[in-house]
Amino acid sequence: MMLIVACHIAQCYGLKIAFLLNVGVQLFFFLSGFLYGKLDQPKSSFEFYWKRFFKVYLPYIIWVFLIIVVYTVFGLYRVSLKQIVLYLLNLQWFVTPIEGLNHLWFLTVLMICYLMTPWVKKLLVKRPALFVAFFMACCIVEFLFVKKFYSIVAWVALYLTGMLFGTYYSKTFSSVVMLVSAMALTVLSVRFSPDMLANEAFREYSIWLHWILGLFLFVTLFHWLPILLDPQKQHCCILHLDKLSYEVYLIHHPLIMGPLSLLFMTKYCWLNIIIVLFVVYVLARLFYLMCTKISL
Repeated sequence: MMLIVACHIAQCYGLKIAFLLNVGVQLFFFLSGFLYGKLDQPKSSFEFYWKRFFKVYLPYIIWVFLIIVVYTVFGLYRVSLKQIVLYLLNLQWFVTPIEGLNHLWFLTVLMICYLMTPWVKKLLVKRPALFVAFFMACCIVEFLFVKKFYSIVAWVALYLTGMLFGTYYSKTFSSVVMLVSAMALTVLSVRFSPDMLANEAFREYSIWLHWILGLFLFVTLFHWLPILLDPQKQHCCILHLDKLSYEVYLIHHPLIMGPLSLLFMTKYCWLNIIIVLFVVYVLARLFYLMCTKISL
């Protein structure tokens, strides 16, 4: 979450480091797949979808509604009927994004991943070979035919990788994946530079660099964090921020980029960043409490 917030701040200020910080999105997709891969097969697909509805869709729809109301009342941005309908259906990937809500494309793709999760989990447990064939088909279709920066197919493939990793996780498997991804990153880093990948001609390949980078970072962190942080201790700060991470994700972007941006309130960048982070945290905390009460 910190990487994603930092990425959008850097992007707003036109800093090239935003390209690397963007790997937070890959970590999110892989982590989601990994956690569901570790869980047992859902007893009921309906129960699985119902829980995701209250956990993911309900806060999303409330936040989008509030932003649209603010934009309309204060005349900050003209939202079309098509945008409203597709955003409410969580299909914003397929429409010109509402300014300040550009980041929510992520939830369209995540919805697709969640819809697939129950039956993909069955494939992983009962027919792993069929799962591998489906996964390879996703990768081939994206790389050979789609070739679109941030293609849905590539993101789904990353989520499926996380599910595979979570289902069959072992320390040996983890070490092998970490070694292979490190070698791939080394080769690709020599072949392509960040400046080259920022150009339009190379963007169709940059998602795969980030794909491998996200995989490497996740496996490395998962491998070493239990050594650096005692798993038996309750790290209050980490747990607190983790609890608010989804609300921070929803709320931060309009306050960084768009009509409601706070990044240019003063002439001091450092002060603007502190203001943004403070406001995002306070709103995320309040929004979390509100959504929790509504869900109950």
